[in-house]
Parts: sequence; structure tokens; C-alpha cells
Amino acid sequence: MVERDDRLTGAFPWRALLLVLLVALVARALLLASGAVSFHADEAVVGLMARHILEGARPTFFYGQAYMGSLDAWLVALGFATLGESVLTIRIVQSALYLLVVATGFGVAWRLSGRVVVALVAGLFMAVPPVNTALYTTATLGGYNETLLLGNLLLWLGYDVAHAYARSGWRWGLLGLCAGIGWWANGLIVVYILPVAVMLLYVLLVKRSIRLMSAVPYIAVAFLGLIIGSAPWWVFDFGHDHAALATFIHSQQSGEFEGIGIPYVPPGQRVLGLVLIGLPALIGLRFPWESAYFLPLVGVLVLLLELFAVYHLLRNADALKPEGRLLALGMLGLFCAVFIASTFGADPTGRYFLPLTLPLGIALGTFIDWLRQRLEGRALMLLALALPVLLVLGYQAGGQVAAANSVSGLTTQFDPVSHLSNADDAQLIAFLEAHDLNHGYSNYWIAYRLAFLSDERLQYSAALPYKTDLSYNAADNRYQPLAEATENAERVAYITSNLPELDALLQADFADYDYQVEHIGPYTIYYDFDPPHPQPRTRWQPD
Repeated sequence: MVERDDRLTGAFPWRALLLVLLVALVARALLLASGAVSFHADEAVVGLMARHILEGARPTFFYGQAYMGSLDAWLVALGFATLGESVLTIRIVQSALYLLVVATGFGVAWRLSGRVVVALVAGLFMAVPPVNTALYTTATLGGYNETLLLGNLLLWLGYDVAHAYARSGWRWGLLGLCAGIGWWANGLIVVYILPVAVMLLYVLLVKRSIRLMSAVPYIAVAFLGLIIGSAPWWVFDFGHDHAALATFIHSQQSGEFEGIGIPYVPPGQRVLGLVLIGLPALIGLRFPWESAYFLPLVGVLVLLLELFAVYHLLRNADALKPEGRLLALGMLGLFCAVFIASTFGADPTGRYFLPLTLPLGIALGTFIDWLRQRLEGRALMLLALALPVLLVLGYQAGGQVAAANSVSGLTTQFDPVSHLSNADDAQLIAFLEAHDLNHGYSNYWIAYRLAFLSDERLQYSAALPYKTDLSYNAADNRYQPLAEATENAERVAYITSNLPELDALLQADFADYDYQVEHIGPYTIYYDFDPPHPQPRTRWQPD
């Protein structure tokens, strides 16, 4: 049916993989020990979902929206059941997932090259990643580690069934299953599905190394796996007036999910975002939450080296095994096309660029391996090979250290107004509980963090704005039981932070009330209202 690639039968480099995993483990342990990755509401929602899963809830998607499946919350729930409920447990689960991402990334590089140097360099590239990758694989936003892991498995299995294992039914089925679960977990999986599909079509229709008719039953098995894996997505979509599908078609949701959507950004701006914001974040030249560049002179050298590595891969057909180059370059090219053509281009800050970490590492690995072949037997060969690798890894590690020691640390928050240090969380919770202020009104970034950290003793409605223009989206109340608890409470408090414009409006609204005020760090707490329970506005911006 297909000729077997003899390089696929070589002994797997287990020692090199163990070295890579050891480096990744140490790097992640140091990052966790630094305490520099801040805990915000998106991560708190995942924690709340995990807690509710252990209590019997069965959410399909991230609370309050019809996209981004609950797979991450299920895995965190398993962590909670094993290690207890805490922010650290969430981070341990994410770190364990990322070690699997590194291991499978190493495996993909080995599969596509058959060369230890390529796999080793690509593995180390991921073991000590740029700040962008380190951030979004440590603090969860609901499924990026899972997307990277499933994507790596898609690349690995896709290459296998296109070459030495074309008659392996379980591999075809697992290929479809990974694609389906990935589709439910995060639509970003499409940047893996597309290059794998292009490669399979090339092998079937152009190269014809696999007979199409003999492959039909296996393709059917893969399709069955796809349907099974994505079943939660389809069941939810058909049961909620196609709200999940509307997210991808219209970029907006309706009905019970109205208000959740992705703003339209013209294609020209998406191109600029790709080049000026996203790609610099990908290589560590820019931290996702900052506009300034990190060590720009060194960063430009790293950028040029990585661009040259991609160019080298493009020019050298034998840099990887047959169709391996098609997969690696296909990921890079198709990602750019998807980013510019789709709603993913509305957010160039960095998280959507995570899948490109592996193909960049593979490209760098092929360049180093080419150097090794050219310099073999020459004096100072090892030094010549080590210098470009150390430049890249040193820059990526230096970025993590610099970010960890910055004022904000590593944060998923881009707006300084919304970024709240965790340093005052314990004091705020203690004050609220001591004064029996278990319910009230705050903004999204405060309410859900308080709910998780207090084991939901503090149930606040996310009814207040958090932007300087005082715009408010009612969809911020993602988990209605918290809002309902406040509506039924006899005593409430209002909690604000870093928004003097909002404080001025609230104080005007409270003119007919007697109340107390407390300041804790960035927080202002209004409480002990007489008469009790003042209602918040439904509109905060002036007409």
C-alpha cells in the first residue's frame, strides 16, 4: 500500500527525551516557585467549573459562552480530587500537561526528521519557551495546553498513517478522535487539522503512495472518531439554537449568550497585528501584556536566526523526511492564512500563536543539524553548533526571568486597570468575611476570583464595569447563581478597583444612603448601607 520509510524504524532517542523533560521540569518548577504568574478571573472560572464538576455539574463549555470546551475544567477537577482545591493544583495540572506537550513535540520532531539533533533542539526550544508560551501554558484560560497536546498528536498520527502505518485502523481512529476532541476544546485546533489534511490529500491524490480506494475504510474510521470526539460540541449546538456554530460564522452569539463575541477587525489590521504584535510575542521579543520590546538588539538577532532557519527549511527538500517539511511549513503558512482570514486575527496579543512554537523549534533544529553536517570533523564544531542554540534559549530564559521580576510579573491581563496583584486577596477576603459581607456587586475580574478563593462563601454579582470608558457587558455575569445569590441577599457590599470614574458615579448614587468605606490595596469597599441593598445601574456610560 505504501513504502516504509527506513528512517522511521530507527531507535527512539529516549535519553535525549529524558534530558529535554528534565530541563522542562526544572524550568517550570522555577517559574512556579517564583510566584510570578498572577491568578485572574478567567482562571478562577476554570477552577469554579472544576469544583462544580466534582459536585455533579456537567458543563460543556466555559461558563457563559458557547465555545471553548470544558475539557480543561475536567482535568483540573481530576487534579482537585487528587491534590485538593487550590491555585497551585491548577498550575500543577497545567504544568503536567505542558510536559506532555514537550514530550509529544519532541516525538513529532523525531518522526518528521529521524534525527536526534532536530528532535533535541526542538524539544529544548519548547522546554525553555518564550514568555508567551510559558505564560499560557502555566495560567490556564480554558484549554490551550490541551490544544497543543492534541495538535501534536494529530501531527504525529497524521504522519504515521500517511507513511508506514497506513493500514493501522486504531491510528486512523485516534487521529479523528484527537481532531474531534480538539474541535470541542478549542477551535484553534484547526491550525493543526488543516496541514495534516493537506498532507493526506497530497499523499492520496498527488503522490498516490496510498491507493485512494484502499484508504476509504480507514478514512471512514477517522471520520467516526471525529464525530465521537466532537459529540459534546454538536449536542450543545443543536440544543442551543446553533449558538456554538454562530461563534465561528458570525463572530457573535445570540439568545442566552448574547453579548459574547469577537469584534470585527479589518484584514489589513490583522496583517499588521500578525507582523508587529503577534510574531514578536511568539519569539519573546515582546511580552503579551506590554507594548515595549524586550532586549530589542538581542531579540532582532534571535528573530533573524529563526527567520533564516525557516528559510533554510523552505529551500532544503531533504531537511526533513518526505512530507515532514510539508507539515512543518504548512503549519506556519496555514496559520498565517487562518489568522488573517478568520476572527482569530482580532487578537494578536500572543495566545493564538502558541501552536507555532513547535514548527519554529523544528526549523531551528534542521538548521543546526545542517550546520553539524557541514562542520563535522572541524575544530570548534561543538561551539559553532552551541552558540545559536544558546542564543535562542538564553533569550527565552532571560525573558522569563525579566518578566518574573517585573512589577506585574507574568499576567494574562493586558489592561493595567484590570490587572490586580494577588498580594491583597487574603486581606480582602478576611475583611469581607469578618463583616459578614458575603454578597454584593463587583466586576468580572474581582467577583470570580473571590468566589474561587473563598470556596464560594463570597458570592458577588459581576454587575460593575471594569474599563475606563465605563462600558459594561451583561454577559460578564457568566455564572448566574452568584448574581442570584446577591439579588436574594439582605446585606450587600460594592467592591471597586482602580476606577475613580466609577467610584464617583457610585458615590453620587449612594447620596441618599448612609454607608461605610474601606480601602484595601487597590480595592475600595462600600458596605453597611442604610437603607440596605442599593441596586446598581444597568447603564454606566453617559448618553
